[in-house]
Amino acid sequence: MVTAAVLSASDVTFGVVFGVFVAALGVLAVVAIRWGVRRDRPGREAWRQRRLEAASSSVTGAHLGGSVSPSDAPPDDQ
Repeated sequence: MVTAAVLSASDVTFGVVFGVFVAALGVLAVVAIRWGVRRDRPGREAWRQRRLEAASSSVTGAHLGGSVSPSDAPPDDQ
């Protein structure tokens, strides 16, 4: 009977410690994911802005966000 009480107490202790470990692991995962999303948001916005600028400049004739200077323009054939 004493052995059963000791085993039961050790099982309860293991359950409590394991439960705390699982909860801490869950909290750590949430914190890590939130940190990653928060760090990614400005970079993603800058990437989006660069793509929009590249798309708008390719429509106007410039390539990859660059501009065409007068010296790069082809000569006029008159």
